[in-house]
Amino acid sequence: MLTGCNVTDSKAAESLLMRISRFNDRVQGWLFDPNRLAPTYPESMITRPFPFNAYYEIERVPSVDASGFRLLVGGRVRQPGSWTLEQLASLPQQEQITRHICVEGWSAIGRWGGVPFTHFLNRVGADLSSKYVGFKCADDYYESIDMPTALHPQTILALTYDGQTLPPKYGSR
Repeated sequence: MLTGCNVTDSKAAESLLMRISRFNDRVQGWLFDPNRLAPTYPESMITRPFPFNAYYEIERVPSVDASGFRLLVGGRVRQPGSWTLEQLASLPQQEQITRHICVEGWSAIGRWGGVPFTHFLNRVGADLSSKYVGFKCADDYYESIDMPTALHPQTILALTYDGQTLPPKYGSR
C-alpha cells in the first residue's frame, strides 16, 4: 500500500507507519510467551553449511581482531564499559541447536553457544523495564530486540557456532 511513499517528506505516511509499527508491537506482545521454548534439534539436523547472510558478499566480511575486540555497553545500565571476548567467555555459557527463521523468508538449524543474555543484562545492571536493547555490529549493521525477547531463556550472546569460536561469516575473526 505504501510502496510509493517517501516517508521522509510525508508526515502523514510516517505517522501511519508508526501506528502500524506500534500495532505490530502490541500483537507480538500478546502472542509472545516468555515461558515457551523454541524447539531444539539433534546435531544430525544441523544445516550444513549454515547460510551466510549479510548485506555484502562473504569476501567483504570485515576483519575483527579478537585480541583487541571490545563489546561496548552503554545506555540504561548501572555498569557501562567494555568487555573483552575473554571476559565474555568467563561468564556462564549455554549451547543450543535451534532453527533460525530469517525475516527474509529462509530458515536453517544451527548450533550456537554463548552467554545467556539475561545473565549478561543482569551483570551489567541493565534497566529491565526498558522496551528495547540495541546493537551496533562491527560491519555497522544495527538492530534491536524487545526486552521480553532479550530476557527469554534461549536468547544468548553468541560466542561459538557448531562448537567452534564464532567464525568470521557469523560475526568474528
